Amino acid sequence: MNPKPFKGRCTASTGGSTPCRTATVLGLASLILAATVLRAENVDLVDPAIGTRDGGNTIIGPSLPFGMIKPGPDTGANDQNSGYAPGDNINGFSQTHVSGTGGGAKYGNILIQPTVGLLAIDDIGSPPEHEETRLCYYAVTLKRYGVRAEVTAANRAALYRFTFPAGGQAHLLFDAGHCLCSGIPYHEGQMVAASTAQVLSPTEVAGSTTLIGGWNEQTRPFTVFFYAVTDTPAEGFGTWNRQDLHPLHPGGKLESGGQILTGAWLDFPPGRVVRLKVGISFLSVAQARANTREIERFDFRKTLAAGVDAWRRALATVQVAGGTQAERTLLYTALYHAMLMPADRTGENPLWTSPEPSYDDFYTLWDTFRVTNPLLTLVAQEREAGIVRALVDIARHDGFLPDGRSGNANGRTQGGSDADIVIADAYVKHVPGVDWHEAYAAVVRDAEVPPVDPMKEGRGGLGDWCTLGYCSIEGIDRPASKTMEYAYDDFGAAEMARGLGRLEDAEKYLGRARQWQNLWDPDFAEGGYSGFIRPRHLGGAWKEPFKASEGCSWYGDSFYEGNSWTYSFFVPQDVAGLIARMGGPAKFIGRLDALFDTPGLCDVGDEPFFLTPYLYIWAGRHDKTAERVHSILAKNYSATPGGLPGNDDSGAMAAWYAFGAIGIFPNAGQDYYLIGTPVFSAVSLKLANGRTFTIRAENLSEANFYVTSADLDGRPYDRAWIRHDDLMAGGSLVLKMGNRPSSWPEGPAPPSPLSAGPAAR
Repeated sequence: MNPKPFKGRCTASTGGSTPCRTATVLGLASLILAATVLRAENVDLVDPAIGTRDGGNTIIGPSLPFGMIKPGPDTGANDQNSGYAPGDNINGFSQTHVSGTGGGAKYGNILIQPTVGLLAIDDIGSPPEHEETRLCYYAVTLKRYGVRAEVTAANRAALYRFTFPAGGQAHLLFDAGHCLCSGIPYHEGQMVAASTAQVLSPTEVAGSTTLIGGWNEQTRPFTVFFYAVTDTPAEGFGTWNRQDLHPLHPGGKLESGGQILTGAWLDFPPGRVVRLKVGISFLSVAQARANTREIERFDFRKTLAAGVDAWRRALATVQVAGGTQAERTLLYTALYHAMLMPADRTGENPLWTSPEPSYDDFYTLWDTFRVTNPLLTLVAQEREAGIVRALVDIARHDGFLPDGRSGNANGRTQGGSDADIVIADAYVKHVPGVDWHEAYAAVVRDAEVPPVDPMKEGRGGLGDWCTLGYCSIEGIDRPASKTMEYAYDDFGAAEMARGLGRLEDAEKYLGRARQWQNLWDPDFAEGGYSGFIRPRHLGGAWKEPFKASEGCSWYGDSFYEGNSWTYSFFVPQDVAGLIARMGGPAKFIGRLDALFDTPGLCDVGDEPFFLTPYLYIWAGRHDKTAERVHSILAKNYSATPGGLPGNDDSGAMAAWYAFGAIGIFPNAGQDYYLIGTPVFSAVSLKLANGRTFTIRAENLSEANFYVTSADLDGRPYDRAWIRHDDLMAGGSLVLKMGNRPSSWPEGPAPPSPLSAGPAAR
């Protein structure tokens, strides 16, 4: 069927965009209507408890957007990635956490615990009662002591309010030797290399914790410094050195190395309300003290209000109408989770001095490049620009872009060199303020220079990739999934090379972007379908025995967080070419159906799956994308503590929900969005350039989730995708919804840049 001409904006097949900007009465009416129904206040909808159960691993404590300090409770065996497991004994409140992560634990530094009665430094946990959490606020009663503990936060300092009971001596304990360890293999566990604790005055405690290890197997130590000050002078105080019988030392300063851990305490009379400011720094105690000045005096209410206002501004870029209360809560909590990491540590880099922004805790880009970073480009473009600049600065000083990074050290790689796609995505979407030539040089280093330690950074098996055209079983772990991801990473390099006028580079990297085909075995069949991605040995022989449906391996010779069924669909740069290899649209659709409908073949909680439900659009079946996304959102997400389908992974799982609910979805690293089926009757995106783009779903209901036709600025729109530049021009996309599929879209399929066709670049 010949595609119908584009009926909305004058967009050339090369990807250029010239808006047809004559405003229509209908377009203006749509915008006016949207403005009257969209919510202006969204902060009350955020529920930090979502994702704290069942492996979501989100933090429960307060944080500002991309905040450096993340105070909150550490519970149980101290082996939770986020520090917190609902219902477990609370051991105290530490100041550093990561949110939503899997793998080994990280941080959990500077533990503070209020206690009552006989002073003790071991076995001080307490069952929780009357927990309360909302945006920028967490509170709990420690049943064992009868203490009410509340905490809120600024960017680099936390404010606690402890209400002690009338009976018994009150204590505040500061454990400088505490960290979260991991219940999984020891090589991902943390170790305290040194700690210090000092009582500076009856109101002041300071110190530091130096650590190695953790999830990224860090060998370069990092130090967290702290300064704490109370509004109430202590009537007694001291320090401890936890060695053998852990003798207590009143007053003074203690230092330790290795497993000899230190801490301090302050004593207060019964029945007092004690407010405590805690600043942290990665530079010095003096800087930690300076960071406490973010909090004016000890004003809990004002600090909380300032934190909520920071989130109000951050969340105001997305406004919605319609949907249920639970769906609105899920959306705004998803946006909240997507803005917790990485941590903004500008001015806090202990390794080098730079005018560039500094961010840490990329945990990991393998998760976030697909959805979180593209989401930030839309709703927090200035932040995304800072993140990209920080990545380039890391490569400038540490040699390589990170795939993961925490504690100011690169590690661990998951699949591809995924910062390449983060940078390419920002490049093709014209994120301002980045030195693109230097960014491209960093991407080229990933593509051309073998790393010393491939688990730390870069691309392992790069020699095989460049000479054989695939990653061999003998050359690197996870060779099949890395082959697929390296092909896409090189496509990102080609996009940048072409835009920067490096045409020879562009042709080379486009050639490598096609190398996924070297693992395509057209003769292997499973489940009634032929042709799968299959690992190969160094000499070219296929892996034997082999099952496409076998589970992923963490360190083995096949795939990572997916199987061949999943990865055989992962060709974001050439979906049209993939459809042809699979035998055409009908077989492609049937095979997608089999992937979704056969138990155990795909996992919606793993990131390689993220684009898959939207692939139907390339084969002309938008209705099936609508069905799959509608079902996944309804069945796998809920506004409950167990409401995520897997680790939130630094907001990646949340960002997938956000895009699905908004009604568009990125093909990360490329300059367009796939049009899905919204959860809300109206969504307004306030863009960084001052314009607004509105998506309206007319006649939307639980039954009416199929798009039957569409208008862009009042003119018929016949395709299920939209260029980023067209979205950034502002305007209104109106989707007419019905309860059964229609022939929409009748226009060209989304771009497949490596295949010929009307939408190809």
